[in-house]
Amino acid sequence: MTAEQLLLIAREFCARRNVVIVDFSALVAAAAVVNAKIDGIAVHGTAAEQVQALEKVIVALRPLSDGNEKFAQLCSAVLTRHWASR
Repeated sequence: MTAEQLLLIAREFCARRNVVIVDFSALVAAAAVVNAKIDGIAVHGTAAEQVQALEKVIVALRPLSDGNEKFAQLCSAVLTRHWASR
């Protein structure tokens, strides 16, 4: 998931929930965790670990003014569907 993709999801979520993005760098960090690598080696061994890490980072960094837990669940569902379609 790219930061741009996560931003699109966040904007739609915010519009429907009447909340705002308060930390764009938190969105970038959350997107980065999905495909994180160290020395060319993936940090997460499975798609499930990537999904779990994404949700954990969103909840911890709280990029939205409210509803971060629900937003994290939505993003996890989107990423899970992405992996299932591959």
